[in-house]
Amino acid sequence: MAEGRTATPIVAAGICILALAGCSSGSADLEEELAQVTSERDALQAELDTIDARHDLVVEKKAELEEILTDHTSYGTPAQVADLLGTFATEDAVMDDDVYGAVDYRDAWYYTLYQDATSEVESIHQWVDADGSEAGTLWIWRGTNGIGNPFELIGISVDSYNDEGLITNEWVAYPYDDEYVLEALDGAGTATDIYGELWDDAAEQ
Repeated sequence: MAEGRTATPIVAAGICILALAGCSSGSADLEEELAQVTSERDALQAELDTIDARHDLVVEKKAELEEILTDHTSYGTPAQVADLLGTFATEDAVMDDDVYGAVDYRDAWYYTLYQDATSEVESIHQWVDADGSEAGTLWIWRGTNGIGNPFELIGISVDSYNDEGLITNEWVAYPYDDEYVLEALDGAGTATDIYGELWDDAAEQ
């Protein structure tokens, strides 16, 4: 009986050691899981911060660009204005026009405002995605085309942005047949404005 009683504390000690080892292993697992969750939380927060920063940058830069377009003749020569507008996009950005195709972003603005016509672009409505990845503008493009005829077109632009708030691509579309747009810019212009009102030749002169 004495030998039996002597063995009992040894067995109990062994059980305690195993229990403590189990607790230690469980604690390590919990710490590892906590570290992983914390890392995932921090990564998500960093992503959200990047999204918020991009959105704010896009809103700010879009407002600056629209201010230039409101009175672009006050910002220097045609080349200087085109250069300035080009700073709102990456070096390889293009303006992808449904009718005229994809053109370097800076050059596209030069052609829009000066080469193909003496014109202006008036913004009617704008929007920016919540994550700042895209933004759009509904606009009116009006002026005198290359052969002296008045034109007025409505259209939409959808811009894609990088994390620095710079345009990487701009898609341009019109609610007209291609032929109508080509005639507006390269031919007889448009017989009416976007509201269907006939041009007043006397007033234009």
